[in-house]
Amino acid sequence: MTKCEVFGVYLIDFKINKGGELSNKHYGLVLTKMSSSDKTFLVAPMTSKKRNKKYRGGITIICEKYQNNPSAKKAFIQLRKIREVSIKRLLSNKKYSLDEEDTNKLKVTFHKFFKHLELDMEN
Repeated sequence: MTKCEVFGVYLIDFKINKGGELSNKHYGLVLTKMSSSDKTFLVAPMTSKKRNKKYRGGITIICEKYQNNPSAKKAFIQLRKIREVSIKRLLSNKKYSLDEEDTNKLKVTFHKFFKHLELDMEN
């Protein structure tokens, strides 16, 4: 695999991590273009959404919009667990891309989540 598409969903091997970090194989949403110098990009891991469990720092998508016979009805894109990964961690071609509605929802949530980083341009 030599390239990945922004807002595309791919199967990624996150390997073994520590503590609350996501490990092993999960779908991930590509957030940036791949760096040509080191072949890395930013990805937001995804997990199936379980009933009666609270999720924060991301958005929920309806899996049936993107997949036939999904294993879960909903998935959660974990913006608070964004990480840099190498192209070598991709295990599949693109599975699907977010539609315009979910892309816009992601952008709004991303902006809210990181709004503490905004610059005060008045000074």
